[in-house]
Amino acid sequence: MQKKYQHGYIESKTSGGAVYELGVKTSKQAKAIRRIAEPLTEKYWRNTGQSVFQLHRIYRVAEYLYKRQRRNK
Repeated sequence: MQKKYQHGYIESKTSGGAVYELGVKTSKQAKAIRRIAEPLTEKYWRNTGQSVFQLHRIYRVAEYLYKRQRRNK
């Protein structure tokens, strides 16, 4: 009979806890940045032949805003 483990249990045991936690933290950070960048892309970058450079600039602004939210006040 095969045991059932919770999601991510085997990965955390085989790859080391720190590596797994870092992956989860990075994933959550990327998702938060995408969430911040979404309204900016709708407003300033409409997918109508504009350069990708503008899109990268929007994502850099979103990263700045994310880091600014996390600062101690």
